[in-house]
Parts: sequence; C-alpha cells; structure tokens
Amino acid sequence: MKQRLALAANILNKAKLPKIPNEISTLQDESLHKNPNTVVIAKCISRNPKLLTRFLAVSSFVSKKEVGTAKQAVDILGVQGVFTLFFSNAIEYVFESADDSAEIINHSIKVAIALAELSSRLNIPKSDCYLFGLLHNVGYIVLSRYDSATYETHYLKSLLSPSSAYQREMETFGTSANCIGVYVAKKWRVKNSLYSAILLQGTDHQKIDDSDHNIYELIHLLNIARSVVAHTEDKRYVTEEIQSKSSESMTKLGITNMEFSRARATVVKMTQDLKSSQKNASRQN
Repeated sequence: MKQRLALAANILNKAKLPKIPNEISTLQDESLHKNPNTVVIAKCISRNPKLLTRFLAVSSFVSKKEVGTAKQAVDILGVQGVFTLFFSNAIEYVFESADDSAEIINHSIKVAIALAELSSRLNIPKSDCYLFGLLHNVGYIVLSRYDSATYETHYLKSLLSPSSAYQREMETFGTSANCIGVYVAKKWRVKNSLYSAILLQGTDHQKIDDSDHNIYELIHLLNIARSVVAHTEDKRYVTEEIQSKSSESMTKLGITNMEFSRARATVVKMTQDLKSSQKNASRQN
C-alpha cells in the first residue's frame, strides 16, 4: 500500500490540477475557528457571483428550503455545511470546462445529487454526501491529465465494473484512481471520513459500532447512487454488477425502491443540461 500511495502522490505532482478559487481557503480558515464569524462567511461566499448563484441552487436542494442569500444558507445549513457545499460548487466550477474533465465531473455531479437525495433517512450531513459524490472519481481527472491516451478506457470500464477497476489500474499505472483521489482530498483538506471512503469504495468495508465517520454508509450509498445514475444514462451501464451491488447496499441501509426512484427522478430533473457518458458506451463492447 505504501508504494501504491507513493506512486499516486507522484502522479498527482505531475498532473497539475486547476486552482481552487481564493474564497475557499478564506472560508475554510474561518469555518475552523472556535467561534466563526458568520458575517465574514456570508461576505466571502457573495464575493464570487457565478459561484454564489450555483451555491444557492445546490443549498436549496440539499436543505429542501428556498435559499436566496448567503446569510440564509449559513443560518439553515450551519457553518460546516455551508463550507462543504461552497467547496463542492467551487470544484464543479473549476472543472466544468477543463478538457476531458468535464465529462467526469458531470457524471460525478449526478452521483453527488443521488447520494444527497438517498441519504435522507441516514444520520449523515447531506453536504458531506454531496462532496463525496463529487470527489469519488477525482482520481480519474488526475489520470486524464497525466496520461490522456490511456485513462479513458479505465474510467469508462470503472462505470461498468467498479470492482475490477483497481486491479486494471494497478497493472497499468502501479496505483489506482482511488489512491490518487485520497491525495487530492488530503491536498484540499477534506475530512478524514471522506477520503477514507474514496480509498475504500468498492470494498466490503465492515461497519464499526459507534463510529461517527460514516465510511460504511458512504460506501453503500455510492453503490446505490451508481445504479441510480446508470438508470438515467445509457442502458449499457446498468450492468449485473452495478445492479447487484446496489440491491445489496439498499438492503443493508434500508433504502426502499421508492427512495431509489425518487433519487433517479431528482437526478434527471436537476441535470438536464449535463451531458452523460452514453456517447462512449459503445467503445467498451
């Protein structure tokens, strides 16, 4: 594992990621204070009009309330919830028009929306679920910049059969997209539970009693969200593995078919303007 992580760090160093807006570091520092200043936070969010518009829309979705101002978002979601969602929107913003990253991030936005919707019955912040959905595949964005000729095959196959992605990537890169994703998450200082879930996604991670990290729940929510999104895109992505993993995870978390259908409808409604991966599905026959 040590060698795999070292190779992942080396790949990340060679593949430069877009710069996250300055507002993020300011907001992060303020949110970590013992008594954060909500006025400073609201002003920081409002400083970037493009990010603000996107942030308010996602905040309204996550909170299930109409959020019209940065101050309202802070009051409804709390400081940590606001930071997580603003950070999520900053990631969407910087990657949405960056070469091939756009297709990966568009898919991850759909997964993020599904995760947030599916988490309603669980004791997990929806903002955390949304950020995890965005970051779960960030390793492939790094690989797209590191090896543009090879990464796409691995990325597309991971949508069909995520359980075998790790071994395929090990054979090609000596590390995996998950390992790379961990370093991106650490670089951006996201909470431990999220980067642990990025690393352990696709594994049979066992629930630890009284754990407040929610890694178990995040991994199983991701299994279900993959299926939700696959059902909104090309039918080729609704593979036996995707469906069986989703069914197992629904049973373990107590997610119903009605909740699955509601998440699917929400993804369709909120992402009508996003392109899907279906144009590439035929390449994987």
